[in-house]
Amino acid sequence: MSKKILKNKGKISLVISAFIYGLAPILAKVTYEGGTNGITLTFLRAFLAVPLLFIIMISTGRSIRLTKNEFFSIVKLGVFGGALPILLLYASYNYISTGLATTLHFVYPLIIVLVCAAVYHERMTKLTLTASVLVTVGIFLFVDINTAADTAGIILALLSGVFYSFYVIYMDKSGLDKMDYIKLTFYVMLITSAATLAYGLLVHGISFDMTPKAWTYSVIISVLVTVFAMPLFQAGVREEGAAAAGILSSLEPITTLILGAVFLGELMGVMQLIGGAMILSGVSVIQRKD
Repeated sequence: MSKKILKNKGKISLVISAFIYGLAPILAKVTYEGGTNGITLTFLRAFLAVPLLFIIMISTGRSIRLTKNEFFSIVKLGVFGGALPILLLYASYNYISTGLATTLHFVYPLIIVLVCAAVYHERMTKLTLTASVLVTVGIFLFVDINTAADTAGIILALLSGVFYSFYVIYMDKSGLDKMDYIKLTFYVMLITSAATLAYGLLVHGISFDMTPKAWTYSVIISVLVTVFAMPLFQAGVREEGAAAAGILSSLEPITTLILGAVFLGELMGVMQLIGGAMILSGVSVIQRKD
């Protein structure tokens, strides 16, 4: 049993990470009701974890040094793969449901597979292609455009997926996935919080006039995502590669959809249920690679 777990530790890490990421949008909705917004929450999600991650690094004897190449690589990752996709995704929650937004965000597995094949000449197996198609079709079965606001939210959510695909691919191909998980997360969060704060101040989008409940949930989101979900995802990318990680992470929108229905009263239609089944089928197909 232990050998089987060790063999599948990358997949297990990605599944747990997907569940935590899927829970985050539900908690984010609660903070919105308490006075926060997408920009503020993106900043707090990154910034509140920085002191905790620093303490973990120091107490466990991890080195905080970076080479020049590592520094510039992390800046790119933190700005374009960290801050930007989260800002776009959280902004989309103002227009569409968390389930729909998170699902559309998952256009990124197909982008990852195609980019890895076209740019990095990775072999695209029939199983990988089949899984990607199933996941992508399943995702778009969730789409139901009713208003112009829906259109704006859908565009924002899709763009968040495009930039997140950069995060996964760049982390894999730049070699950053080989860095210590806590150290990498610490610096990515540091860069993400700085970039988000600069943008928020520029557009006057930062506001800390929040209820105690909103502050509490912001801290919970920060700890869950940055201390648990991100390192687990990085471990999964290291073990499984960018393409497989993207597909396995598509369990996230199903988590958000179910939790959104249970806790927020967001409706699940027949097409969404079919889409969810297709996503699960895609995840099942990628498991057969082993």
